Amino acid sequence: KKYTIDKDGNIYDDKIGLLNINGMQKQEALEYLKNQFGKVYSTLRGNSPTTFINLSFGSLSSINVNFVGRLKYPGLHTLHPFSTILTGLIQAGGIDTTGTLRNIYIKRNGKSLKSFDIYDFLASGNDIQNIQLRDQDVVVVESRVSDVKIYGEIRRPGIFELKSNETLEDLLFYAGGLKSHADSKISLSRIIPIKKRTFSGLNTENYYVNLSELGKINFTDGDSLFVRKI
Repeated sequence: KKYTIDKDGNIYDDKIGLLNINGMQKQEALEYLKNQFGKVYSTLRGNSPTTFINLSFGSLSSINVNFVGRLKYPGLHTLHPFSTILTGLIQAGGIDTTGTLRNIYIKRNGKSLKSFDIYDFLASGNDIQNIQLRDQDVVVVESRVSDVKIYGEIRRPGIFELKSNETLEDLLFYAGGLKSHADSKISLSRIIPIKKRTFSGLNTENYYVNLSELGKINFTDGDSLFVRKI
């Protein structure tokens, strides 16, 4: 009896039901199918089986995916059928400096799927959101949501993008934490909103913040933190 694996990795048998081998290597998929079919067909099991399963793959056709937004090479790209958001973005030249790294999403059949956060992937290795692409998907990269700077005695100084629910403690985490000679008091320079500026000519307010307080302080777009050396 022959079965054809559909594009979602599914195989259906009247006696066993729906089986899915999406994401499995060939040998792993073969063992899985053998165990599942062995529950109904006893001749597959034992030291001297008389029934056998064979799994073969034909040539895989490429998929066409549209990349739109803040990318180096937006447009329609032909990809390997096992491409994910991350590998697809690489082929599209990567995200430019104005694009978000925190909220990349796929439009599939007119619906938006769960967004992909590159910070989450790089900081914790969370690959759950790195969705496999399908033919005719649209990958959308919108503009950055914020720019927050941190420099001084920090392991990865630079300009970071924070989400609305994140704090300055999250910024410290993404920046790799403090160096051993860092001061526990951190300098915060915050831009005064245009409507609140006076004729004094001052555009920023400056504070000293204790390290222990960073988790209680929500960021403001344009914040700049300086970590002094003791």
